[in-house]
Amino acid sequence: MVQFKLLALPLLVAAGIVSANVQSISDCPALTPRKSPPKDVTDLRPDDIKVVAALGDSIMAGFAMMGVNHGAHGTGIVNFTSIMEFRGNSYGIGGDTDAVTFANFVKHYSPNVKGASKLAHVMSFCSAKDCTIPKSFYRPLIDNLDGAQSGAIAMNLDYELDYLIPRMKSYFKKDEDFKKAWKFITIQIGSNDQCAACSASENSKYVTPELYGKYVNAALQRIQKEIPRVVVNLLGTFKVSNVFRLTADHHDYCPPNGLLENAKECVCGASEEGLKAMEAASEGYNKQLEKIAARYPGKSGGSFAVMYSPAPIDILSFPIDAISNIDCFHPSLKGHQWIAKNFWNQIFLSKDKKPKHMKFDDKLKVYCPTENDRFPTA
Repeated sequence: MVQFKLLALPLLVAAGIVSANVQSISDCPALTPRKSPPKDVTDLRPDDIKVVAALGDSIMAGFAMMGVNHGAHGTGIVNFTSIMEFRGNSYGIGGDTDAVTFANFVKHYSPNVKGASKLAHVMSFCSAKDCTIPKSFYRPLIDNLDGAQSGAIAMNLDYELDYLIPRMKSYFKKDEDFKKAWKFITIQIGSNDQCAACSASENSKYVTPELYGKYVNAALQRIQKEIPRVVVNLLGTFKVSNVFRLTADHHDYCPPNGLLENAKECVCGASEEGLKAMEAASEGYNKQLEKIAARYPGKSGGSFAVMYSPAPIDILSFPIDAISNIDCFHPSLKGHQWIAKNFWNQIFLSKDKKPKHMKFDDKLKVYCPTENDRFPTA
């Protein structure tokens, strides 16, 4: 469990560390409006953010989160839900009403923030060099600034930016307004890279930690060049291998269907050798992310910064219903909501205070930032 709950709330308030721990972001008090705009990228609060955006894979796209009914009167896998991306509830960028997401947390403080994805659509697939219509597509009125593609690996971030950047610019009538608005981009990529990290995958040559770091860094350099006034939050990878260990004995929850099964979606999960390769890849990716973020600290007078939010998620602590019953691979709605709270709760913490272990807590509360809180970009 994240350490926020281990100390008594009154002591935390007295120390000025938190203002509240609440069930819903709607219970958080509004921040007193600023008397002057932020001086630079080191001085940003949630209410300064005018645009939110995200890049990533099927998790950021919200694939399979709603599950299906495997009961006697249910449809099972033969249901459109099985191939849908519920982008409006994506933990990082979803904007459906009352959805528990990072984007909606920001919206609580910046009501006119742009970019959150809405509703749902049929899965769009892009992986390695296979990113062509009709498999891969965007629906701008639904996706908005959720550039994630199911199947994506780090090398596909540039493809996602090809959509994201012009779509972001389309929100502004004047280029001057685009340049003035502060933006927050969340990037979470690496799960499919892990699934291709063993010899059984034809994409293994694209997913070494070195190449992963190269692709992520290239995406950041492009963002820095083409998107003014932006903070990028790199989310760490979690050990996807433990999803297989968690779900191994839950065949009733995820009946084999011959198509959407975790071992078919993630070939490296089919053997112990593959699982070890995935774990080594995840560790390598996180080292790359931490090193890359350190290259782009926020500076006085600056307008670009990269943050790193680790994801030491203990998948084995998850209840089975935090995983989708479609494939026993993707997080369910419950899983997405927990992830959203966790990353929000650590977003204001300095590097040395980030969580070392993230254990599932069904009663995890939401942090209310104070007027003194800033995104720790420096």
